[in-house]
Amino acid sequence: MQLDVFNTFRCTAADNGILFYYTGEFSQNVVAAIGDTLRQRLETVGAPQTARRKVFSTFVEMAQNILHYAHPGDAEGAPKEGALAVGRDGERFFVVCGNPIQLEHVPRLQEKLEPLRRMTVDEIKAAYREQLRNEDHEADGVSKGAGLGFLTVARDAASPIDYHIAFNPENEHGSQGRADFYLRALI
Repeated sequence: MQLDVFNTFRCTAADNGILFYYTGEFSQNVVAAIGDTLRQRLETVGAPQTARRKVFSTFVEMAQNILHYAHPGDAEGAPKEGALAVGRDGERFFVVCGNPIQLEHVPRLQEKLEPLRRMTVDEIKAAYREQLRNEDHEADGVSKGAGLGFLTVARDAASPIDYHIAFNPENEHGSQGRADFYLRALI
């Protein structure tokens, strides 16, 4: 990387309130290390305790989604990769993630996320409590958990969560059948 390009990246990140950014391979060890660093960074910038808890909870859910659901690439045993950023926009914080997904998962994601964008906070909290008692998720062959991840992010967000799916005929690795999934929560 050229130094002027790095300087542009650094300035762009600072101008957009980025407090923390990571891109690369995701593993449980990486998520734990990022989590420790993020906690320290939030404390350093004086984030209130409630905001720190919600930002950290959202970070964990997004990191777990990358770890569990990111398309690993075409090579056998290829690592899961993604990007995650945490920043500040005035008094609010935001958490953004992005990762490749298989095209076959796009409708499922849209079915989960679109209703969340229209729900009130009380409806999200009720859906969260209902999902805690729901055992039907065990029949879901894709989900690794109880289906609480997006509900947790939506519950902690100050406004409806936002997402974008970018359909690319070929990604940077030349693979087809993948899209890039982005999720943002304002805390």
